[in-house]
Amino acid sequence: MEYSVSHLAAITNGLFYGNGDRVFHEISTDSRKPVIPERVIFIAIKGRQHNGHDHLQTMLEKGVKIFLVEQLPKESETNNASWVVVKDTLKALQVLAATHRKTFNFPVIGITGSNGKTIVKEWLYQVVYRNFNVVRSPHSFNSQIGVPLSVLKMERHHTLGIFEAGISQTGEMEKLEKIIHPDIGIFTNIGDAHATGFSSLKEKISEKLNLFINSEALVYHNTDTLLSSEIEEFCQLHSVRSISWGTNESANIRVKIAKLNGYSEIEANSFRFTLPFDDDASIENAIHVWALASQLNIPADSIAETFERLLPVEMRLNQKSGKNNTTLICDYYNSDLTSVELAMQWSMRQHARNGRTIILSDIEQSDLPDFELYTKIKEFISKYHFDRFIGVGNSISTQASVFSDINARFYKDTDSLISDFQNLHFVDETILIKGGRRFRFEKIEKQLQLQVHNTVLEVNMNSLGHNLNYFRNLLPANTGIMAMVKAFSYGSGGHEIAHFLQFYGVEYLAVAYPDEGIALRKDGIHLPIMVMNSDPDSYSSIIEYDLEPEIFSLSGLRSLLSAAESQNCNGIKVHIELNTGMNRLGFDSTDISQLVEILKASHRISIASIFSHLATSDEPENSFAVKQITLFEQMYDEITNSLNIKPLKHILNSSGIIHFGRPGFDLVRLGIGLYGIDPSFSVQRSLEPVGSLWSTISQIRVVKAGDGVSYGLNSVADHDRKIAVVAIGYADGLNRLLSNGNGYFVIHGKDAPIVGNVCMDMTMCDVSEIDCEVGDKVQIFGIRPTINELAEKLNTIPYEILTSVSQRVKRVYTET
Repeated sequence: MEYSVSHLAAITNGLFYGNGDRVFHEISTDSRKPVIPERVIFIAIKGRQHNGHDHLQTMLEKGVKIFLVEQLPKESETNNASWVVVKDTLKALQVLAATHRKTFNFPVIGITGSNGKTIVKEWLYQVVYRNFNVVRSPHSFNSQIGVPLSVLKMERHHTLGIFEAGISQTGEMEKLEKIIHPDIGIFTNIGDAHATGFSSLKEKISEKLNLFINSEALVYHNTDTLLSSEIEEFCQLHSVRSISWGTNESANIRVKIAKLNGYSEIEANSFRFTLPFDDDASIENAIHVWALASQLNIPADSIAETFERLLPVEMRLNQKSGKNNTTLICDYYNSDLTSVELAMQWSMRQHARNGRTIILSDIEQSDLPDFELYTKIKEFISKYHFDRFIGVGNSISTQASVFSDINARFYKDTDSLISDFQNLHFVDETILIKGGRRFRFEKIEKQLQLQVHNTVLEVNMNSLGHNLNYFRNLLPANTGIMAMVKAFSYGSGGHEIAHFLQFYGVEYLAVAYPDEGIALRKDGIHLPIMVMNSDPDSYSSIIEYDLEPEIFSLSGLRSLLSAAESQNCNGIKVHIELNTGMNRLGFDSTDISQLVEILKASHRISIASIFSHLATSDEPENSFAVKQITLFEQMYDEITNSLNIKPLKHILNSSGIIHFGRPGFDLVRLGIGLYGIDPSFSVQRSLEPVGSLWSTISQIRVVKAGDGVSYGLNSVADHDRKIAVVAIGYADGLNRLLSNGNGYFVIHGKDAPIVGNVCMDMTMCDVSEIDCEVGDKVQIFGIRPTINELAEKLNTIPYEILTSVSQRVKRVYTET
């Protein structure tokens, strides 16, 4: 992509100021991400929560010289930059992308639906990349901003485009259609995801179909009656060829599906292929891919070969702890330039203690000449601030001269690298391990990974981002978010979650105890951090690490003032908690006069916020919350009027945002909702679970009729049973109340009831009806059983389920 400032102004009907001959090759809409200043234009987009115009100075300081804005800043005449001014920068971005799209004639595939868009896109890429030079959406770039950024990556050397499109309300898909303008489409399925912006499921289908109004053909699964009838009517109306598949006679493509032990055999139009999955969602996604690849004349044997080695997309990129205090970021799914840059972007979200190393294999999925290809890689290394580069493979090694002026080493293969580990000294750093599958970089990961047992909590960072944005959209534009990362981020992992939230612009973090806040400070978190429980012994550390304690009593206030005096500190930020009826912590209304008197007499303390807790926020029918909010406002006004100050004001937690969003005030405290849980169930369908707990089968044995299982031998049956021993117990956080059939695991999509008592490190389950073997994965909670389901069984709350997962359980962070 190459556009000049003057050309951009002409395309977008804007006015340009400064040098109109400057050109840009890349687009940035996020001031937090690294850029190559001489190649980029910064587009300042106004969102509900953030305004890109607030970050123009940041981008100028980075050296950026080209800007697309809605108003010209006052200092523009003195900074030698070029500016294009338009009425609406988002609309201008979309117009630019639509114009760019019109300059290409190669086939473009559009994908929409409620679920599976990204998986279908990535699997389709795996099938076709040997036959086409493919440009595709990065990650899940399917929004009003993501789609134009994706399409603007189209270049002359590409021969196929694959783009996904998602919408959340009416009128959006019409805009995306003009940008993608697909020749062939896939409609994956329809469900409840993002349904709140539509009056009915029928309207939602109709809106999504607008993506294909000018398409030649559309692939879909005809199992859903409403979806099928809407698509058929749409295709007839707009002369689009429908390509339906299904197991029924009405489908254009008849398929037969045989589910076996962990894999499936599919027959479609007399063609047979095998999938390494047996779940319905993966099967549906794969058949979508097969149907469309067939339309592109991809040879059947090539499709079958690729299908046999498909990986779940969630395996594509994950983060885990390594030896010697390292952080490993692993990605072995694709080997192309786009996925390399995306993996580098991901690594930037983590604080690197002593730097960043990238281990990269030959890039096999590229049509660029090697010199040009690896020159781009070197640009990425500089752009994303990697301190050391390790190349593996013949092609990358022959281009060693490209990397001559940076810290670089090269190895002919993976084993050669591993044999030289003692000379590489991986300590206190972030290590990105990015390689093509044939290089088997899993062996590198195994050598570097901190050895813990096989029970893991998978934390989906995409879902975390989805939930954050969902709650942001419920709030007024001027209301900030204090994200709760106490209790090891509700069991999901401390610094990893905190860095993610810092990167995505929350205003505050909150922890339970000073030690948690100190650990975050040491790990590079610079956001304001409120400490909810502190004592006089911790005040000196709180002051040293710039933490902000909650003060809820006169004695606590006096102790902090004493510590501030002894350390000669002024302006220590504190958060004043008021008791408005929960009767846990906080100043009562009768304490306010003394509180004000003490604060007036001292300059040592600055009130950052005043807040309270709702006792019944998950009970919208209970009027007590409204009474609390009214009392809170009265108490807040009494304090602030007396002191002539206006600190931040907050009272709503996750349930409060949902049910009492009107008084969002200055901040809300987002906790359990961020992790995908709505205790009241009113918006649960709109949230995505962040954590899923997995273990593995350690042993399988046959227990004879009449024999007992586990401590106490309480579980006895009158028939032989096949029992699997699973590597999880109550020391990992599995509640013993789930013993003896009160709980179940899921193996290959089937329920495996817990047998006997849960042990400290092991639990047994009945797999008599499940075809499984040692080493198979076992889901403890996630999609099924859900955390809410477990909480109901145990007569507790979802908070307890999440925070009970012990820290000896490995956390793995994934991005799809």
